[in-house]
Amino acid sequence: MQRQVLITGGNSGIGYEMAAALVENGDHVIIASRDLAKSQAAAEAIAKAAGTTGELGTIEALALDLGDLADVDRFAARLVERQTRLDVAILNAGLYTHGTRALNNGLETMIGIMHFGHFRLMQGLCGLLETTPGARVVVTASIAHRIGRIRFETFDAPDKHRVAIQAYAQAKLANILFTRELAARLGDADVRVNCFHPGAIATGIWTELPGPIRRLFGAVLTDTKAGADTGIWLARDDDARAHQGAYLVGRKPATISKAAADARLARTLWHETEQRLARLAE
Repeated sequence: MQRQVLITGGNSGIGYEMAAALVENGDHVIIASRDLAKSQAAAEAIAKAAGTTGELGTIEALALDLGDLADVDRFAARLVERQTRLDVAILNAGLYTHGTRALNNGLETMIGIMHFGHFRLMQGLCGLLETTPGARVVVTASIAHRIGRIRFETFDAPDKHRVAIQAYAQAKLANILFTRELAARLGDADVRVNCFHPGAIATGIWTELPGPIRRLFGAVLTDTKAGADTGIWLARDDDARAHQGAYLVGRKPATISKAAADARLARTLWHETEQRLARLAE
């Protein structure tokens, strides 16, 4: 049976590379992003490059705006209605904004999309994942989490961040805390949940970060295929299922910050996220 894979932000960068590799693996890949035209072009390019016939997989593009919670709800409901299974959900969509600003729902843009948007999506799709044998959730995190702090008062007050990198690092820290708490909450369910740092990619978000930040992490720019490798491995390979709730770099578990390892903080963030999403839905 053909595996069903969802990738957010799969129309460029490492998301594109993960989509291409999983199509070559024989999977059916859904790339979901706000820019449907760009995603459709990416899907066509991936299909053409793979020569999508015979044993190779298939690919399609769907529209998803993670910054619009109502749109996230509609997307999840549509997917649950049409899909009988979801083998892999790759939460990859990300962004770095110069300066901080709010979404229409009031949330700071980076935490709103990378954490709240993905959290809401998983609220809608977890049931489908749990009924799919051997399902996996893969989250694109970042070494930038090391300078992140969870400051709940900034979630809907972007101007409380002195610089944009604080908001970005907080969102990536939230990604790791979410990964660890989701893995804990799933318990004995046959769903593996892990996250990874792709490295400093030569295109996309890492090129937008201030030079001093890249130097702080010893960021040697790499290409997108190399950056996608651990994510592809987590989504595809049998030996990757040995990990649960882990943060990986180069296919190996890596050290996380004290804040990222704080189980109490992970639970608090989960609860706070649920509460804020409930209020936003009123």
